[in-house]
Amino acid sequence: MIKKSFETFIVTIKIIFLLILVSSCNFGPQPDKVIQITLELDDRDVYDGSQIDSVINTLRKRLKKITLKPEVVGLPDQHRIKIKVATYYEVERFKNYILNPGKLDFYETYKNDEITPFLIKVNMLAKRKDTIVNPLFDLIKETGYSGGPILFSVEEKDTAEVKKYFSSKAAESVLPDKKRFIKFLWGVRDKGNGYFPLYALKKNRLGNPALSGDLVTNAFVDYSMLDKPVMSMRMNEEGAKKWADLTGKAFQQRSQIAIVLNNEVYSVPGVSSGPIQGGRSEISGDFTVEEAQDFANILMSGALPKMKLVSFEVEKIK
Repeated sequence: MIKKSFETFIVTIKIIFLLILVSSCNFGPQPDKVIQITLELDDRDVYDGSQIDSVINTLRKRLKKITLKPEVVGLPDQHRIKIKVATYYEVERFKNYILNPGKLDFYETYKNDEITPFLIKVNMLAKRKDTIVNPLFDLIKETGYSGGPILFSVEEKDTAEVKKYFSSKAAESVLPDKKRFIKFLWGVRDKGNGYFPLYALKKNRLGNPALSGDLVTNAFVDYSMLDKPVMSMRMNEEGAKKWADLTGKAFQQRSQIAIVLNNEVYSVPGVSSGPIQGGRSEISGDFTVEEAQDFANILMSGALPKMKLVSFEVEKIK
């Protein structure tokens, strides 16, 4: 009896020792560098002390998802923030991670045939200032399918020219009243042909999207039916209700919903089976696993204002 009790005691001690040993180990990627950066907020007139503190807290939350003890402090001028972290992230990945605003929005979309009359008028207006027969239409490399959300696609070098045509006062004047709350946004580059698709999105009367990312409570990496990484999301009660209304409307109208990250359209899913309940959604966009994980971390940490990089130093850990 005493022998069995002793053996049980020894086994228990071994298990406890093993658990302590395992808990003290970090099996993930180990930091190989120390990065020190200084960030500056773009607009100095907008942010007071409490708002700077909020930015610092958001940066700290974001960094804690990829490193254990980030140092994030505001500098005396109140508009610069200094960061020091030990990380395994490659330099460019880290820059993208820390500078990404993390602004997520959901918009209703116009169908391309609803916008075609406007495109014809813009092309006609551009003719008056150009000797080219079709200044706008000659830039188009591909058009979207009839009734779809893509107006057309162009090469990257032509996106600025298209923007110039669309943002002119003359172009704004030929928009119908019903479409004065329109927002034109480019989508991510098509990895197949390299072109950039243009979308026409619907803003509400306050100029806002139908739904914003601040209602997302959880974001994580998942995989599509084609085994490609996607970013899945869950919304709070308010977001779930708005999402059900938005997807129900899209189902009735046979239209798409634009999922927009940092003013760039990443995906435009349709709705095939009625309102989506429970606040579930996902973003696909030919992500790598690392990109999807970074986006999920960014969304869970909160959005940041636009900032610029003032200094960047890297020191290898020996």
